Amino acid sequence: MQVCPDVHLVDGVSCNVYIITEPDGLTIVDAGLPGAQKRILAAVGALGRSPRDVRRILLTHQHVDHIGALAALAAETGAETWASAGDTPAIEGRARREAPHGLLGPIFRLAFFTRLAPATIAHIVYEGDSLPVFGSEGGLRVIETPGHTAGHICFYLPARKLLFAGDAVRASNGGLALSPHMLNLDTAQALQSVRKLAAMDIAACLPGHGAPVTTGAQALLAATANQPALSRV
Repeated sequence: MQVCPDVHLVDGVSCNVYIITEPDGLTIVDAGLPGAQKRILAAVGALGRSPRDVRRILLTHQHVDHIGALAALAAETGAETWASAGDTPAIEGRARREAPHGLLGPIFRLAFFTRLAPATIAHIVYEGDSLPVFGSEGGLRVIETPGHTAGHICFYLPARKLLFAGDAVRASNGGLALSPHMLNLDTAQALQSVRKLAAMDIAACLPGHGAPVTTGAQALLAATANQPALSRV
């Protein structure tokens, strides 16, 4: 499903996986749960492209519902992988993976972590880095937004005021909201990251969960940023 020019949403995957189409190849943002590569590659085929047209896979963070199919997807496409310094050790299986707080933690570890193959990250990115995606429009910029995970990042295209938000926010009830406290490493820090985003010029917000917001995102981010600092939503 096309959500805005050159950006398509893969339906039926655990998180929102986006495919960016450019003449010289495709970029995928996030990778879903283990096994999601089949649906993602079917979406690539529906666009009239082949797996080898996928040049890059960008990861917003280390959670299993965003990286589960990464290893398989990278193997089938030959794409280069990009992630933050903070989350790369966990993605590569060299550090303990973050999991939900409370009872969901053991459930996630048993149900998903045992199926999660480590994946090598080719490019580690930092705040302000410009990526070779939408290069003719100035490139995607990396925005560090920790809190949901230690190394959560977003990808921002200033030329279009377009944000790939990952789980910095999620769409809910016609607005944007923080992820539930049980899913955040540090909810207060996550809120500070949203306040950072709210101070930017963002018209469209493509979150990791919920419906993409293609207009009016600035006001919705501002409303989320105005929550109490110690909110545990």
